[in-house]
Amino acid sequence: MMYEVPSNSSAFTEIKHSLRKLDFPSCVKESLKTIEKLCLSSHGLGRTQSIKQTDFAMELITEFVFCEVDRRGFKKRKLSAIQELLLLEVLCDYLSHPNINEVWRNSIFMSLFPSSHGERSRLLVKLVSLSISINNSSVLNATAVLIQQVGCTSKFSIQLAQGLVNDHFILMPKGNGSLQDLPIIAPLFTANFLTAVTEMYYSSDRSILTPPPSRLLEVITQWVGENPSLCITALIVNLQPALPLGGIPMPAVTPYAGLFKWCVLSPLYGSDETASLYSQLHLSLLNSLLENEKTVSGNNVISAQSLSSIVALIYKSNGKDRTKQQDSINIFAQAVHMALYTRCVYGNKQDMLVQLETLSSNQLMSVVINEHRASI
Repeated sequence: MMYEVPSNSSAFTEIKHSLRKLDFPSCVKESLKTIEKLCLSSHGLGRTQSIKQTDFAMELITEFVFCEVDRRGFKKRKLSAIQELLLLEVLCDYLSHPNINEVWRNSIFMSLFPSSHGERSRLLVKLVSLSISINNSSVLNATAVLIQQVGCTSKFSIQLAQGLVNDHFILMPKGNGSLQDLPIIAPLFTANFLTAVTEMYYSSDRSILTPPPSRLLEVITQWVGENPSLCITALIVNLQPALPLGGIPMPAVTPYAGLFKWCVLSPLYGSDETASLYSQLHLSLLNSLLENEKTVSGNNVISAQSLSSIVALIYKSNGKDRTKQQDSINIFAQAVHMALYTRCVYGNKQDMLVQLETLSSNQLMSVVINEHRASI
């Protein structure tokens, strides 16, 4: 099906009429091609899409890609399992085509999966899960950009992370071989996934602090240990060239604070079976900061507020063994020291030290506080 780039209502109507003659999933493929032409025409002219073109693209996505409405705008039945699989295959093939420009891919991807659309979020989990299994870096890279633009710690990103954990770490506890190389295949996606997934466990907004599944902990420990620069990936990747015209990159958030939180709370809530993994992860995080000192120094890598929030989580363990509390504070002190030593903490550091002083008396923490108080 060939036609010129649409620019008016009559052209829009003609295209829709042609697409309605096609069976599923042919209508999906042709709709994506049309949406791509809209992106290409606007980018080639150095301007953003017109409101009419943007609205038309959204209409194509709603009616012909996800088949959510019929020609009259009435809701249709959800796609069957087989139709969903066909849709995912088409999206994987289209988004990984070598001729599609990265900017267009990201623009289309963000249009396909707005953070406010719950049903498509469910399909996005399936699409990303499939892409992990088949090493589709194009889809994973586009997902990484979407997560960062929406916010790695947003409800949308955490729900996506939860779906991926269910698919790859809970339903398949022995794991997927493709997970091992994920930081190499899609480093930004892996880093942003890490930031999101740390919010799911030991969460301050839950009455019971739950540790991560051991398989997830094992894989993450391997990722961080074998890839020292993984945690700073979002910091060093420039998103601007990958965004649509006029797009503004959102600030990068690293997973350091969340992963340190896991390690700090591990003596209190972890198990004997996972103790060595937490120790390895903690050491890898310290080494990561040290090895990347020149990059992280002076940058907004770890917020003082996020480190301070760990204090309240330690307070929740007041009924637990005092020795374990001291072990927890010792780990916390090491993390704070390395973060301050590498000068990667931003925000109100003085307030952070004040909050650290409220913890149970601990010799190592006292040394760390006294050492760094004068320098900040």
